[in-house]
Amino acid sequence: MSLATRLFVAVFSITFLISGATGSYFYYQARDTLYQILQQELQGAASSGASLIAGEDLQAMTSPEHAESDVYRKVQDILGSIALGNNDFLYAYTMRMDGPTVRFVVDSPPSDDDGDGEISADELPADIGEEYPDAPESLLHGFVMPSVDPEPVCDEWGCFLSGYSPIRTAAGQGVGLLGIDMTVDRLQSKLDRVRVAGAVSLGVGGLLALILTFSFSRRVVRPVKELQEAFGRVANGNYDTFLVPHGRDEIGSLTASFNELVQDLKEKEVLKTGMGKVMGKDVLDRLIGKDFQLGGEVVPATVLFCDLRGFTTLSEQVPSSMLVGLLNQYFTAMVEVVEAYGGIVDKFVGDKIMAVFGHPRPIENEQQVALDAALAMLARCDDLNATLNLTGDFRLANSIGLHSGIVLAGVIGSPDRMEYTIIGDSVNVAARLETLTRDLGTRLAVSRELVDFLKNTPRNLRSAGFQELKGRKDPLEVLTLSE
Repeated sequence: MSLATRLFVAVFSITFLISGATGSYFYYQARDTLYQILQQELQGAASSGASLIAGEDLQAMTSPEHAESDVYRKVQDILGSIALGNNDFLYAYTMRMDGPTVRFVVDSPPSDDDGDGEISADELPADIGEEYPDAPESLLHGFVMPSVDPEPVCDEWGCFLSGYSPIRTAAGQGVGLLGIDMTVDRLQSKLDRVRVAGAVSLGVGGLLALILTFSFSRRVVRPVKELQEAFGRVANGNYDTFLVPHGRDEIGSLTASFNELVQDLKEKEVLKTGMGKVMGKDVLDRLIGKDFQLGGEVVPATVLFCDLRGFTTLSEQVPSSMLVGLLNQYFTAMVEVVEAYGGIVDKFVGDKIMAVFGHPRPIENEQQVALDAALAMLARCDDLNATLNLTGDFRLANSIGLHSGIVLAGVIGSPDRMEYTIIGDSVNVAARLETLTRDLGTRLAVSRELVDFLKNTPRNLRSAGFQELKGRKDPLEVLTLSE
């Protein structure tokens, strides 16, 4: 078999596989998008429905005899209205936790789900106190905050996509959950149409690939093969790859561009390896093009330390998978605020955040901007509690220390492991101020040095006198945020 023929077969096969992979990608994207739409619909309906049911009513029903009570019928009427409010909803029900066991309280009214004209035993509502075995993790999360199944769950009643939301008393105590089961028939029918469209697209793509590869398979083979092999070496991390251009035509130009690309990737890899982590764009822009070596510069900056209070207690009460998601949402919100005010996040230390304002990006009146950012971070944390419906021991509370002064900014570490950061007394003061918030009964402590730079000092920022800071000889005047 000639090389041209082998190239034809190879290019056609690759093109056909790429078409198939692309079709599969868009299919899974469409499937995920449909799931997200249905999940959002379910979670919203569950949250709205849970607000219609009084937690006290749920607490009043503890045994099957209560199924004849007016309270039971009232709650069941609400569940029936929820199930009938959407053609895709099949069941709506309430549950409670009895130790580690999940039990039904009020189930959906009896209905002819299979359309055979009769209500069979499996179409009757579950008894009060009937155990629900093998509850999925998403259902257990629903006792704390609104949640939804990531994928359809199958049990003895069938396969459903379900949403959950906690039911609370007037005092805010969680006493159960509302669950809504959605039929996945609509999703499956839409996915069937996507599959058909994908198959047609794949067929058309295969035909075009056949025509195009036949047209180009008889061209010069060797440079293309060399490029293919070179790309493979680069993909495996060999950035010393270099190709000698063959001629001055398009292939030669492509080879030269390839060499430039590899050189650029090599420089970026050196920078990435040297830094040892992903850092802010401003820091990278400051370092790129310079010799990457240990050293720093003395500059003025404003340092912010933010800590999440009660994290150890929270981690003991919340499942690890849920805790990671909650912590990620909190960090995302805090980082968004810092960056919105022009600061950069220097590092995360456990549940603490260290942010810098005024370096490496200069900010006019950086102290005022940093204070505004700190107030916004406190407010954003409170908003996150409201958004996630977090109350009691699950409520998030952060505290912040702020100080402005001289810092040493630059690359520190060893020749084998470096980090771009800021160090110095000003950093230590900001960290100590955050720790001091607990003793002073506040969520924000600011040094007098920073406040002296402010054009407009907030009225609720008041002096707490001179305070001793650990590791510092002279006391420091501290101002705190009054509640």
